[in-house]
This record gives sequence, C-alpha cells and structure tokens, in this order.
Amino acid sequence: MPKRLCLFFLVLLLVWIPLLLGCTLSNTPRRSLSELRTALLDHDAERAFRYIDTDSVVECLARDIFLKYEKKANNPLEVLGLMAGRQAASAMMPGIKDLVRKQLREAITSSDEAGYFQDIRKASVWYLNIDVEGDTALVAPRGKSDIRFRMARTTEGRWRIVEIIRK
Repeated sequence: MPKRLCLFFLVLLLVWIPLLLGCTLSNTPRRSLSELRTALLDHDAERAFRYIDTDSVVECLARDIFLKYEKKANNPLEVLGLMAGRQAASAMMPGIKDLVRKQLREAITSSDEAGYFQDIRKASVWYLNIDVEGDTALVAPRGKSDIRFRMARTTEGRWRIVEIIRK
C-alpha cells in the first residue's frame, strides 16, 4: 500500500508542478496580470503602465465605437457624419490619450475612495480563461461576462493589455 501511495503522489507532483510553473513563469499572461494586480493594489501607476498599453486601448475603443455606429447607419447623411466624426476623433486622439493616461494614473494613485479596486482586491488571476495564440492572448473571466480583453507580448517578454472587447 505505501508503494501505491508514493506512486500516486509522484504522479500527482509530475502533473501539478508543470501546471503551476506554467502559470507563474514571468513570460506568461497570467503572471503579467498578477503583476498588474499587485501594482494596482500598491497604487503604483508606473509599474501598472508596464502592463497596460493605454494608447492601444483608447484607439481600439474609438475604432469599435465608430464600427458600431457604421453598422447602424442607413442613410448617406449618417455615413457622412460618421466620416466627419472619425476625422475629428483622429485629430483629437493625442489629447484624448493623454487625458485617459492622466485620469488612469490619478485613479491608480488615489486612496480609492471611489472603490475602483474593491473588485481587484477580491479577484484572482486563476479566475480567468486565457487563450494564447503566438504573441497575443485573449483573456475572459470565467462564467458570464460582457467584457474580454486582448494582451500582446512585448519585446521584454511581459504581456500588456492592448484591447478591451465588449460583446
């Protein structure tokens, strides 16, 4: 009986150790998300921005907003308005990106009176489904959620959030 028990634990270790290492190595999306969570809870904006590409997130959100309205546009005047809006947004994009970065930095470094980080404090990176394909990963909470996000591997090997996807 002890021989079987030892064999069972050996097999269990051989299965769990690679799984745990794969989720905690520094070059995985899960590790980068864990580092982001720690940075947010420590109110360290500089460290948090290593894991969030705010410029890309803002560009993707603007793109998605215009695509949503373009699908609904059913007359030439609406299409013309959307084209003008896209041009105006393009011209204002640098200022919008700066504003978003400043507001995000302020939220991260604040004392969290607004409660931004209550859910992050309770969250776990193990609650996320992460599908990696090459240098990108699609991340979604387990269960029902309207939001997913895309991550991309940087040249340094860490992963950054580059796009927020709403269903």
